Amino acid sequence: MTLLSINQKAILSSLGFDALNEMQEATVAASSKHSKIKLLAPTGSGKTVAYLMSILPKLEEKEGVQALILAPTRELVLQIESVLKQMKLPVKVNACYGGHLFSIERKNFSVPPTILVGTPGRIKDHLERGTFDPKGISQLVFDEFDKALELGFTGQMRYITSQLFNVKDKILVSATDGIEIPYFLDFDDHYTVEAEGEGKPSIQIKKLVTPKGEKLEGLLSLIQNLKAGQNVIVFANHRDACDRIGEFLDQHQIIFSLFRGGLEQDERESQLTKFRNGSAQVLIATDIASRGIDIPALDYVVHFQIPSQETTFLHRNGRTARMKASGTSVLIMSETDYLPPYLTHQPETLLLHEGEKNIEPPFATLHINKGKKHKVNKIDLVGFFLQFDFMDKEDLGLIEVKDFFSYVAIKRGKYQQAIDASKSHKIKRKSIKVSLAK
Repeated sequence: MTLLSINQKAILSSLGFDALNEMQEATVAASSKHSKIKLLAPTGSGKTVAYLMSILPKLEEKEGVQALILAPTRELVLQIESVLKQMKLPVKVNACYGGHLFSIERKNFSVPPTILVGTPGRIKDHLERGTFDPKGISQLVFDEFDKALELGFTGQMRYITSQLFNVKDKILVSATDGIEIPYFLDFDDHYTVEAEGEGKPSIQIKKLVTPKGEKLEGLLSLIQNLKAGQNVIVFANHRDACDRIGEFLDQHQIIFSLFRGGLEQDERESQLTKFRNGSAQVLIATDIASRGIDIPALDYVVHFQIPSQETTFLHRNGRTARMKASGTSVLIMSETDYLPPYLTHQPETLLLHEGEKNIEPPFATLHINKGKKHKVNKIDLVGFFLQFDFMDKEDLGLIEVKDFFSYVAIKRGKYQQAIDASKSHKIKRKSIKVSLAK
């Protein structure tokens, strides 16, 4: 007897989808006939929900880990965990990834989860230390498999699969086809599901041509043309270019988030949170942000530096026009630059309005030094801030509660008042520290 009797359309509706699209229907149908599925779909097309729909009905009412989902980055692990939590399933879900305290993860296994999501390196670590028993795992998913290969996780994935002896169903998820599937996956006889048909996202590709040496000024003009509520992710090929862009925007008093390699995990979470909750309309990033991070639908993707590989270009563009929305991809080029060979058509020129304005995001993000491990939840935080006379419900935005701290978005004009007022108050009789998130 299966543990879950799932109305798939109801679950999708709770996540903001009205009905199953072709890819999700095909994945569920294929999973009932084939034990090996290769799922091909662009970023933002709903493939996470698609493969979850195929594995959830196969979970049984018994203890132990039954489904293992491997993802190449901690951000994608957290995104998958978030989707599962939104589903409000009657099963335990654990997330394991580098940068998360191993002692906390080990303690979480005291009651084994039904679904385990993790990065290959951290899951391998748990298996080697015997933190959980893998013998009950029957469902195995490799999400963003091409990215995992690109990041060099082949050895870890080989070890993990060698420890799994009772897997019945495997799903390999990728945004691109043509990848060479390693022999250890035993994937010779598989079924391929590919997103296709009508209703695809609409992406306009445009170019912004600037005088030689003035690409930063061109980017600034584009940002100053943003309307209220619009946002943009600016991609550069290297972290030093991201820092250079950030320094320039800072000089011009543009509030932005920065997401690149070299940042600590807490810094990366803080930067993404500020972009998600409207505390920053601009995110500057390297290609680690092109896949597997939880950010809102974007109005613009800007290629400050154009990638040499077409696949990288496509993945960047996949951050906008998600779930059948529309978006614009902009190439910033100097007058002497050439288009990459993979672009066979000349993009339309992006026209900007004259005049300057300093855009100011509607929210600021506060950091509270209490979280789940202190028994603090979203309701506690809402009640805490609404106790102040100057606060209204509309002044609060997105609230995210982590293990040891929380983030609260608050209207920019009131965040300093909230910080000052919080100094003499407690949450659940616990002293707290409220500060502006860095």
